[in-house]
Amino acid sequence: MAQRTVGERQVSVMGLGCMPVSFPEHATDPERGIAVIHRALDLGITLLDTADIYAPSWDAMGHNERVVGQALRSYAGPANMGEVLVASKGGITRSPGEVWGRDASRDGLVAAAEASCEALGVDVIDLYQLHRPDPALTYAEQVRSLAAVRDAGLTRMIGLSNATLPELQVALDEVGGPADGGIVSVQNEFSPRFRGDAEVLEVCTEWGIAFLPWSPLGGAEQASTIGDRYAVFAEVGREVEATPHEVVLAWLTGLSPVMIPIPGASRPATVDSIVRAAAVQLTDEQVQRLSASVPEATSMYPEDQPRPRLR
Repeated sequence: MAQRTVGERQVSVMGLGCMPVSFPEHATDPERGIAVIHRALDLGITLLDTADIYAPSWDAMGHNERVVGQALRSYAGPANMGEVLVASKGGITRSPGEVWGRDASRDGLVAAAEASCEALGVDVIDLYQLHRPDPALTYAEQVRSLAAVRDAGLTRMIGLSNATLPELQVALDEVGGPADGGIVSVQNEFSPRFRGDAEVLEVCTEWGIAFLPWSPLGGAEQASTIGDRYAVFAEVGREVEATPHEVVLAWLTGLSPVMIPIPGASRPATVDSIVRAAAVQLTDEQVQRLSASVPEATSMYPEDQPRPRLR
């Protein structure tokens, strides 16, 4: 499979979003999730995305990380395990009664990373990302908390998730980019449905920062009907003998050399489709036609959504 760069690591051009295997309807069958991850490893996927909050309930925090860890320890296939990069995230809290909150303080983020290490069964996480901003702290403070996780030896690399352009710029001012041992990734929502982070993608491309679009197919509600919602993707699919879903993923990788989609999967057959998408070759004309067919860029950040002060 084609490779792209995260920090100093090479990973597959397509990653796997592991969250679906911890959906309540799947969480009671961890073997199902392990089979999905093993299939991805068998087919050359070397980037696995997880997070501490990916769990069926508040009292099962770390569920997804535990499944990922079990899958890696039990794997006996052809993949070189030294090439697999596991990316996790912290900074969101869940407490009794499903009360959700944020804690990106230094102590809070370090404690979350320690718990993630335990759940994954590792001493050091490959890539640890700030999941969502904490409105109680300035963004600069949160980036310093993230750096503290790295400095404590709990992660090799650090990144951001759900970051706006001003927040990314603050982070780069605070810790630098990949060449400085700073921010190596940004994991934002990006799909035919949401393209409001085009400026973030541009900065990531300039700095060589991996851009990991979550929900690249627009989320579960859109994924099943994406060929109907976006007819040009179905049209191009017929031209290249691929499904509309596979065309979406191929289109995304054609937008920037730092783009690494992380579509989710809860069945091995879906992994097969993700891998087929990595082999789809689109012409520049097809990429431009697809880009022109989707709605104008929309923002995933409503005006009433609280954002932290930058400094």
